[in-house]
Amino acid sequence: LRTDVMANNLTNITCPDYTQFRCNTGIILPLIIESTWSDGFRGFIYLTGLLWSFLAISIIADIFMCAIEVITSKTTEVKVARPDLEEGFETVKVRVWNDTVANLTLMALGSSAPEILLSVIEIVGNKFHAGELGPGTIVGSASFNLFVIIAVCVYSIPDGEKRRIHRMKVFLTTAFFAVFAYGWIYIVLAVQTPNEVEIWEACVTFAFFPVLVILAFLADKDICMKKEPKDKRLEIELGNVNEDTVLMKRPKSEDDRMQEVVSAFMRSMDKPEKITEEDASNIAALKMQVKTSTIIIRAGYQVLKYDEMPHSRAWYRVKVSRELLGGQRINPRISSNLQRPRNGAATTNQRIVEVDGLLGYDVKLTTEIEFDAVSCSVMENCGTVKIIVVRTGDLSADASVSYETFDGTANAGDDYVSVSGTLTFGPKETRKEIEIEIIDDNVWEPDETFFVKLSIPESDLKENGRNYVKLGRKVINQITIINDDEPGTIEFTKPSYLVKESIGTAYIPLQRTGADGIVNVEYRTSDVSGKDGVHYRGKQGTVTFEHGEDLKNIDIEIINDHKTKKDENFQIVLTLLQWCRIKSELMAANSKFRRVGLNDIYKPVSRSILYPALLLLFVRVLSQITILSVSGGATLGHTQKTVVTVVGDDEFDGLVRRVVAKTHLKLLKMKLGSQSWTEQFTQAMTVNGGDTESATAADYAMHFLTFGFKVIFAIVPPPSIWGGWACFAVSLGFIAILTAIVGDLAGIFGCIIGLKPTVVAITFVALGTSLPDLFASKILATTEPYADNSIGNVTGSNSVNVFLGLGLPWVIASIYWKVTANINFPVDAGSTGFSVALYSVAAIIAIATLIARHYAPILGAAELGGPKIPKIVTVVFFILLWLLYVLLSSLQAYGHIAGF
Repeated sequence: LRTDVMANNLTNITCPDYTQFRCNTGIILPLIIESTWSDGFRGFIYLTGLLWSFLAISIIADIFMCAIEVITSKTTEVKVARPDLEEGFETVKVRVWNDTVANLTLMALGSSAPEILLSVIEIVGNKFHAGELGPGTIVGSASFNLFVIIAVCVYSIPDGEKRRIHRMKVFLTTAFFAVFAYGWIYIVLAVQTPNEVEIWEACVTFAFFPVLVILAFLADKDICMKKEPKDKRLEIELGNVNEDTVLMKRPKSEDDRMQEVVSAFMRSMDKPEKITEEDASNIAALKMQVKTSTIIIRAGYQVLKYDEMPHSRAWYRVKVSRELLGGQRINPRISSNLQRPRNGAATTNQRIVEVDGLLGYDVKLTTEIEFDAVSCSVMENCGTVKIIVVRTGDLSADASVSYETFDGTANAGDDYVSVSGTLTFGPKETRKEIEIEIIDDNVWEPDETFFVKLSIPESDLKENGRNYVKLGRKVINQITIINDDEPGTIEFTKPSYLVKESIGTAYIPLQRTGADGIVNVEYRTSDVSGKDGVHYRGKQGTVTFEHGEDLKNIDIEIINDHKTKKDENFQIVLTLLQWCRIKSELMAANSKFRRVGLNDIYKPVSRSILYPALLLLFVRVLSQITILSVSGGATLGHTQKTVVTVVGDDEFDGLVRRVVAKTHLKLLKMKLGSQSWTEQFTQAMTVNGGDTESATAADYAMHFLTFGFKVIFAIVPPPSIWGGWACFAVSLGFIAILTAIVGDLAGIFGCIIGLKPTVVAITFVALGTSLPDLFASKILATTEPYADNSIGNVTGSNSVNVFLGLGLPWVIASIYWKVTANINFPVDAGSTGFSVALYSVAAIIAIATLIARHYAPILGAAELGGPKIPKIVTVVFFILLWLLYVLLSSLQAYGHIAGF
């Protein structure tokens, strides 16, 4: 009986319907009953979950981008007819995907996948009723991209630099569709069929996507437009072979190129032994990815950026996300002893730097100061001696160098007057003099010496850590006080020299005995066993000894061909070539004199012995005059030629071989996509993908926050499988699941704190999905030579967002309602129509501003960067446009402004 009573009581209990509670409806969430919790705690939980989900989406989106990068970077080999070659053709590697098509299809899908999938999932999850979160996110993301991202790109260009759009026709095409797409949405919702969408309208909206791709491709190829004739050899089979798509002609093997890259870098260092093999292999791996170089100015110095072709947007997005989330670096970090502080210049001549995400060589944008010669001789009775100091390198700013004298065998006060001070070179000034008084006495003394030394002023060393002035090799000048007033002789110091193949430049010294006057001597190189252009760079020229100078160098470039071979020789010969030319001209004139028959007039004289005697006398007198005028009175010494022997550098070659071996391993780690599941799980479970030595505290923190997501997403097939398509499909499925969760989190969070779904969409969700693009675009703007990628990808992505993000769900929903209820797809045009119309007007203004900046010199004649004041005004104007869009859209959502 008791059991029956209890059963009756249980059947009378009414369970509450938790779906009726406030802010508790979503496609997936909530997973547990938490409606009775306080709104404050629930809001905190859902906000944390929303931000955490953005990290997860960023990780899986990067994997998705890796698949897209593998797919779009596929190349094929084609043969181009070359009658001048023995085989009759030339093999050329070309991309299968056109850059413009790739950017507007897979690249745009990769960067906009969360917004597009959110719109589709929202409609399907709402039983094919239109929602506000998906369309609001698409329009909100478009406004953030166009106004905020471009504003950041404009501002991020350093002062004095600018970036212009190179393919203006492609930009104008995508810009038109970026405005037309949203105008079309307004026409459909508010004009053509108010508050509903017909099937044909949905299909046309979706069909605009391939129309955009085709028109952009035609604009990229200049089809149906007047164009300059191209090299017809490249216009073959695929129709995709042009100067932008050719990767490499007659490519060298990877091993050969790696050998050249490593050797060239090691030779370029002032002191190669100071760079570790690990750092050298990192640098070589960076350079192996690319082929050519571009000089870019950064914060007052140059960075040599190696860039074979512009990296794709996928590459930059993956790079940014991995650096922010503690993932494996695409570019390895260089040790701190080679890194340049971001607020100053290097303290050595050349090192690896990283500025605004750009890693490359710091090449000479310093000014170099040194003596013109390392020694000079002066007569004791000369009174004063002037020591020449020269400046090379960057001449755009003032530069100072300190100097002081110190004793050798000569004593200050007895033999010369000690001096010290600072020389200041003005802009474009390349030459200064230090004047020193020589004391003449009546006491006989042997030749005596003292020295002058250059140094960098201590104030310059302490100024923001910046070392703009660099001292050259000749920083000490030896001055010899002699009693010789003869111009002296000139000769090599030795009859032969031995130099290593890896030396780069051989400095062969010339010595002058005597000190009086300006003396010139000419030199030329000639082959022995070595060959000009193969083992060394032959040259000829003139060496000038100023008054008092007694030692100069002849600089000869030595070529390192990275091959083991026997020693090679060449010689340098000193000559008085001006006199030789005059003598030749004289003999030619004499020959002409005979041909014209003028000597017939003086036939009796010419036949006598007087004619040759007078001619010989004339030649000898003229030769002495010429020698004195050309050489300054000096003569050549005994050692008028020297032999230079180039020998191999076994130690250097061994270092190169070790670095090359490590570079192979580095290149495997620098690939965007992993090669196996084992590699993916290893990278997911370790900070920085295993590079723990360079990991920072922030890297460890972000790795801890995202560890679970990294391990889960490691089950995605590696991009190396099936050409990236398996990774593409599985990662897209993960993005769809996460997008559904983000939609629920955003909707419930907005409900809890009292925000409309439209406001949540254009603020929290739009910013969360667009932040990776913001950082990627900033790097694109600062590192690419043109603004096409940073701006063009924004306009192209905004167009694709509408045509796919709204066109696809509209097609699905309109077909569903037509089949099930025989009605058109109902859509409330109020918030969406107003937001679209507002964005369209602001977008027209923004794009007009960019076009004006492109053509107007007063604005810099460039979309990005330019003069400081127009740049700042543009940035502020674009930010105000975005804030105005958010404010007016929010006011309309709350009913303060009437909608459509």
